[in-house]
Amino acid sequence: MTSIIARKFIPISLLAIVFALSTSYTEAKTVVRSGNTVSIAEEQSVEGDFYTAANIINISGQVSEDLVAAGGQITINGPVNEDVFLISGRTDVHGSVGDDLRIISGEVTIAEPVAGDVFVIAGVVNILSTATVSGDVVLYAGQATIEGSVEGNVIGSVELLRVDGMVGGDVDVKVTDFTLGDRAEITGSVRYVSNNLVVQSLDANISGELVRNDPVAETVEVDLRVALVPALSLLFSVLVWYLVSRRTLNSIVGRALVKSPRPILLGFATLFFTPLASGILIASMIGAPVGLVTFVGYVLLLLLSLIAVPSVLGHLLMKAFNQPNAKLSLITLVVGVVGVVLLMLLTFIGQLILVGVMILSLGAMVDLLVRPSLD
Repeated sequence: MTSIIARKFIPISLLAIVFALSTSYTEAKTVVRSGNTVSIAEEQSVEGDFYTAANIINISGQVSEDLVAAGGQITINGPVNEDVFLISGRTDVHGSVGDDLRIISGEVTIAEPVAGDVFVIAGVVNILSTATVSGDVVLYAGQATIEGSVEGNVIGSVELLRVDGMVGGDVDVKVTDFTLGDRAEITGSVRYVSNNLVVQSLDANISGELVRNDPVAETVEVDLRVALVPALSLLFSVLVWYLVSRRTLNSIVGRALVKSPRPILLGFATLFFTPLASGILIASMIGAPVGLVTFVGYVLLLLLSLIAVPSVLGHLLMKAFNQPNAKLSLITLVVGVVGVVLLMLLTFIGQLILVGVMILSLGAMVDLLVRPSLD
């Protein structure tokens, strides 16, 4: 039954989205492409906004307006005239960006001018000497190297940070290890929070003040009653699902934990592209009913993915506890809920992990709708 609905509903929805895109905007065009590999050759250009999702994305041609992409590996060699938003495992930006650049990735390289701000959440970030940023640089990363010039401020939280270029504003960061290289030239002040002193080259120049502050241990007062209510609510919800339809919950866990990036990529694509498609459909008037249904379905999937988090997390924790063959059970769900509570107490890192598990669960549900069987 589910597969029949998926086969009929999804093509109709895609046709409706394409129709809405073609009728809603007469001046600005929108191009949507997906697949295993998406490529725009150097001699090609995209007139309007470009939205794409694929395992490998290569863009060498020009994009006249915004670029939004999600994939395993993204390489941009051509210019983008307006905003860029990228989600990927690895991102290489070797083309100029006309406005803001926002990236969530495992590894990021920026090598060309960015006319606006740069916001990056990544494991490793490299801003090469050929890059110039007209606005601010906001970094949340494990390791970051800034060799290019930044006209604005550099702010964020980085484990290992090296600044070896010009910064027109201030540097205000929370770091573990901080290095100012030979070519570092800071027009403003440098303020950093760290247990370690900055390693500053003799040739580094700071026009303002250099101020270090010790990290302040955050004391979080936990009200057990406040923490207990959402935990019990989540446990009750997942238990109801488990008792009513154990098979579907088990299918979601199994699909989420397959050795493939497909579920997480589908989760990211659904999370960011579905509201966009729904908004376009609603704005088109003709596609408004389909847009409303799509948005309601989107909200429902988000709620279900949130409820499914304890089952997916619990299964992962059971594997970590040397139970690789553990099946979905009441113990697994309880372990998952306990894991959710503990991760919530870890503030930023824990909550980021929970969001990742929720996106994984969302992608698993979408994958089951699109492809009920792996065969």
